[in-house]
Amino acid sequence: RDYICCKLLQVKLNMAGRRNVDLPKGNVQRVDTVQVDGLTLMKILKHARENPHEAASGPLLGLVVNNTLEVTNCFPFPTRAADSDETAGMQFQKDMLVSLREVNVDHLEVGWYQTTVLGAYMTEHLISTQYEHQRQTEESVVLIFDPVRTSQGSLSLRAFRLSNAFMDLWKGQEFTSQALREHNVTFENVFKELPVVIRTSHLARALMFELEGNTLKKQFEQLDISSSSFLERNVRGLMDCVEDLATESNKYHYHQRNLQRQQQQQQQFLSKRKAENAQRIASGQSPLPEDELTNNPLFKPIPPPSRLESLLVTGQINHYCKQISQFASSNYGKLFLAQGLQES
Repeated sequence: RDYICCKLLQVKLNMAGRRNVDLPKGNVQRVDTVQVDGLTLMKILKHARENPHEAASGPLLGLVVNNTLEVTNCFPFPTRAADSDETAGMQFQKDMLVSLREVNVDHLEVGWYQTTVLGAYMTEHLISTQYEHQRQTEESVVLIFDPVRTSQGSLSLRAFRLSNAFMDLWKGQEFTSQALREHNVTFENVFKELPVVIRTSHLARALMFELEGNTLKKQFEQLDISSSSFLERNVRGLMDCVEDLATESNKYHYHQRNLQRQQQQQQQFLSKRKAENAQRIASGQSPLPEDELTNNPLFKPIPPPSRLESLLVTGQINHYCKQISQFASSNYGKLFLAQGLQES
């Protein structure tokens, strides 16, 4: 995307305006908590509402204080047409960062946000983007906002960072089974989730207290017990992930069969070569050189398939299962409440 292309510009601005905060050396998880300003959250919600049929994203601005990442501002990227020039988005981000810096507003990039449907965040695109952010700015996080889950009555805002083990794995760009075992990477430790705290000013709290009497009677979505649509979409997503995992498993099994077939052919070739050399030695001839084996296509190693897609799909399946379990458990309480009201 556009914000990846102009990452160097953002890093220069960050280094020029970074405040005096002690940074530990090495790959250390500096951020323990993510604190999001209420106004920033409203901007993310507004951007998601204006783009219901596509992923909304944009950079997060703020600073790190005492291992707490304070997100104080953000701005959305404009919707780009298919035939538009990529330099337009780069120029827009450059102008925004420069303008914020001129008016003395927090302009240090500390991550980015993206909206997802039903929490489908385990994608290669999101990981590659987050890797570039963490490689340039260590404290960067990604905020995942789920408007579908939020419409069910509970705010779905989660903060993630790539783990150090997966950062090293992604740097090598080798996602074989052996590489996953060496780095001790599973679908559970690809991301590290951080707790999110919403912060609002005292004036905003006073305003919400005054408006509470007028808006509380309209908040019926928390008592909605019609869960068929939400559960159906989760199950459909789960079924699609299971099909993708089956496809990846078939690719891996096909590679294993090819590898086993190659080993059998190599054994047959070596046995035949050994018998030929024995006959040549018996007839007084010199044996065939073994250097020819390296040029034989039977002895060329078969490249192992990438296990990245199966790793991400497995993590997404785990997320869908947890989401269905959490939603079902909370919905049981609503059903028992409704039953009690009917009996009374």
